[in-house]
Amino acid sequence: MAIRAEEKVPVGKGRVGFTVSNRYPVPAAKVWEAVTKARHTTRFFVEKVQGDFTPDLTPVIWEWKEWGRHTQRPSLFQPERKLEFHWRSHGQKYLTTVTFTLRRKGKGAELEIHERGWPPADVGNAFDNCSGWTTYLDNLKAYLVHGVDLRK
Repeated sequence: MAIRAEEKVPVGKGRVGFTVSNRYPVPAAKVWEAVTKARHTTRFFVEKVQGDFTPDLTPVIWEWKEWGRHTQRPSLFQPERKLEFHWRSHGQKYLTTVTFTLRRKGKGAELEIHERGWPPADVGNAFDNCSGWTTYLDNLKAYLVHGVDLRK
C-alpha cells in the first residue's frame, strides 16, 4: 500500500488534545474486531478502507466522499488493548496521534479515544475531530448492539 508523498509529514508536538469514550454491552473482543478490521469499519464509519490494523503496523487508508482520503500510520498495536496511529487531519502540515484504549468492564467493554498534537492555533480542528470521534463511538455502539448503520 503506497503512501502519497504529501502525506509524509512530521508528527505534531502541540499541547492540544482531547479524550472521548463510550461503553459497550458486548465482549471486548467484539469491540476490538470492529475497530481494527476493514470489513466492520465500513459498516459504521468510513465509506472505503484499505487494510486492517495489525501487529505488522501496516498503514491503513480510510476514505469518505466528504472528507477525502486519510492514511493512518500505526505505531502501536496491542491486541484487544491498545492501538495508536498518526494521521493528518484537515489538511494540516503535521500528523496528530490517535490512541484507542480498550478496557474490559464486566461482561462488556469501554473504548477510549485520545487524540493529541495540535498547536493552540489549531484548536478549531481539534474540536472538529472531537466531534468526529464522538460520532465514531456512537455509530460503533449502534452497529455492535443493534446492527444499525446510523449513517443511513
